[in-house]
Amino acid sequence: MNFEKQIEIFSKSDAEYYGDKNFITNSQLGKLAKSPKVLDHYRKYGQDDTNALLFGRAMHMAVFEPDKFSEEVIRYEGKVRRGKDWESFKQDNADKTIISSSEYKAVFRMFDKLMSIPRVKDLITDGIPEAVNCWQDSETGVYCKGKSDMIKNVNGVKMLIDLKTTQEHNEESFRRSCYKYGYDRQAAFYTDGFGGDEFWFIVIEKQPPYDVGVYMCSSDFVEEGRKKYKKLLETYNNYFIRQESDINNYYIESIL
Repeated sequence: MNFEKQIEIFSKSDAEYYGDKNFITNSQLGKLAKSPKVLDHYRKYGQDDTNALLFGRAMHMAVFEPDKFSEEVIRYEGKVRRGKDWESFKQDNADKTIISSSEYKAVFRMFDKLMSIPRVKDLITDGIPEAVNCWQDSETGVYCKGKSDMIKNVNGVKMLIDLKTTQEHNEESFRRSCYKYGYDRQAAFYTDGFGGDEFWFIVIEKQPPYDVGVYMCSSDFVEEGRKKYKKLLETYNNYFIRQESDINNYYIESIL
């Protein structure tokens, strides 16, 4: 496998990156964590964009790819996203990331808040944004890929930065979100795949006053996530590569 060529292809085209099925991503591992059938369904049929996903995508573009934001993000001025006007607007802008007028304003307010904190501004600027890498897991042989929000090299330390929008920025709440949504797994998957030394989360609330949290992942946190993604890669190998188990026969049975 020519990883350098694949990285070049994936870096140039979002359609190639997200359409490829030969390399597994952390988000796909998240679906696999629910069940092999959930991942199989996603790979066959994709998934509809939710308002939350569209807003998060727009926020990431505003911070890390401002030129792309200007080209691809458009606001819908209607009061509700339903009805004839909405369907017509959506059809006319099928190639755009559509967010509401209030969400559009929130993106810029959140961006300004991030940039107003010197420590945060330093972490999310002057690095390599939306960096892509491909690798082969040493234990399972599974081909993996990832797209890091930002990579920085500070005094010889390779830092991976990830931006999250959230309901609550405080440590206790965000730690719960980490284990609920598999952020520990993401930190380990990216740290190993990109050869990073540190993994940092920048967390910003989606409601005023848009409070911010900055969290470096400890070695224990990353190790917990590593165990999770390694186990999931074994499951992926079993169902999707070696196909030793039949997805159609998948179910769970236990005693409660």
